[in-house]
Amino acid sequence: MTTADKFDEIRRILIALDASPASRAALELAADLAVRHKAELVGIYVEDINLLRSADISITEEVGAFSAIPRRVDSRQVASELRTHARQIEEMLSSIASKANLRWSFRSVRGLIHGELLAAAEETDLIILGKRGWSEGKQFGSTARKLAALSPIRSLILAHKVHPDSPVLVIFDGSKASKNALQTAARICTPGSTLMLVIPAEDQESAQALYAGLASWIEHQEFTVQYRWVNNMTGNRISNIALVSGCDLIVMPAESELLQPEAIISMIEKADCAVLLVR
Repeated sequence: MTTADKFDEIRRILIALDASPASRAALELAADLAVRHKAELVGIYVEDINLLRSADISITEEVGAFSAIPRRVDSRQVASELRTHARQIEEMLSSIASKANLRWSFRSVRGLIHGELLAAAEETDLIILGKRGWSEGKQFGSTARKLAALSPIRSLILAHKVHPDSPVLVIFDGSKASKNALQTAARICTPGSTLMLVIPAEDQESAQALYAGLASWIEHQEFTVQYRWVNNMTGNRISNIALVSGCDLIVMPAESELLQPEAIISMIEKADCAVLLVR
């Protein structure tokens, strides 16, 4: 799909699943979107080849949580635990998808996590993944970081549950990329919810002109549109606006003349909400 495609043309949603708490949140959000847009859920679990390789190194040990006694990590044991995770995750996907009467599929593969996800993304229209993998703790996961930078499709990165009726914040500067982001945000908003339109511009008059150009479009929406002008857009400022406005989701172009790629990654890392990058 190209960036000109509309959100309602998404038919396959890829969910990157692992043993982290964010996986269930990602799955629940994916199911909600799939129901509303009659899409298919595609779940994938990647057995990290690097983890298996490290378990084969003779010096690799783990310390028991209660005994504090080091013990050798066996690659066969690690592989068995990964297969157990995969079965549990497939059961979770099956339960949620079946209750929602959704078409779904699941596969477990072995390889480099970001590489396998990028390959799978080529066959889908939207990828949803947790901000932190099960092994990263509170850190911004390396997989999410790479997907944010390299994914060929829309990428939704979340840290916790997104409430369907919460306000959605979208960055709009009049560019083609921001128009695609606005279209995507509009498809996500539920009737009666709020779309927070953040317009970066050098002066308020320019921002008001962009907002006025959307008047006809706004009249036909079933959600409320609120508008805010910012004259110096930074990642921190956008995430703060989202926090104050109670937004669970920021929708923005994956590439912007106003924010460098490093600033976008920094914003995703620090924001206490989900970020959807639109390409």
